[in-house]
Amino acid sequence: MKKFYSLCKKSICIDAESFPGDNPLWAQFESGVCEADITVSCTVSDCFPETPQGVRSGNFTVAVEGDKVYRAFPMGDIPGALTCYTPGDTSHSETFFTPRSFPIMMDSRFMWSSISLAQLLLFKNAFFIHSSFISVNGKAILFSAPCGVGKSTQAALWEKYRKAEIINGDKAGILVEGDVYACGVPFCGTSGICKNKTFPLGAIVLLNQAESNSVHQLIGVEALQGVLPNIYLDFTDPAERLTCADLIIELLSSVPVFRLSCTPDEKAVVTLEEALKTKGVI
Repeated sequence: MKKFYSLCKKSICIDAESFPGDNPLWAQFESGVCEADITVSCTVSDCFPETPQGVRSGNFTVAVEGDKVYRAFPMGDIPGALTCYTPGDTSHSETFFTPRSFPIMMDSRFMWSSISLAQLLLFKNAFFIHSSFISVNGKAILFSAPCGVGKSTQAALWEKYRKAEIINGDKAGILVEGDVYACGVPFCGTSGICKNKTFPLGAIVLLNQAESNSVHQLIGVEALQGVLPNIYLDFTDPAERLTCADLIIELLSSVPVFRLSCTPDEKAVVTLEEALKTKGVI
């Protein structure tokens, strides 16, 4: 059976013999469109296909051979999922599961990783960034930082004091296609906040905690170095490195990046708001 989802304005078809139970976060992204930009064929088997020797990259083991990339996503110490695709033409990919791993790997928490969705969307001009995503006056603002710095706190402050809407508490999709958009995605870490909404991207705000509030715009290499660690991609394959670089250059030429040193109170909102208004973001 096939299920179609709309992510980052792209149609994703998951083709599997069955789907294990309800997937509530993904359900709101189900689409009536029956033509796919990306089709993921899912196979459940006791044995995975043989693959070349891979290298460890974050949570994945990645192997590149010829025009194929193999990305293995383990389930603890046992096989979880193996995705095979061709960079540059990710309109079709294959993901293999074991009978034991399939219902777990297709859960809403892991599904995007198990099918290597971040890599597949990269060649459709989209990628994912670790951020709390809010909308203000029709524009998206992304608060990005390592875990524990205060992304959710700043998003909540904007919701409380400026009636902003929190779209996702932990992740956002970025689509770079002429204009730049921030897109809701069906995975949100532990935040529980996940909405299927898309807005023009107004700014990316990199956070660090401080005893007083200050903000400045990052330019060029400084902006690149700030944004890059928060993107959900590895760069094992050369084609993926080049494609990601092109998208980020286009992103940074269109969207301002700010560094906000902040306190967990309304003063941080006021400081950032002034900078965003000065730059015409909101």
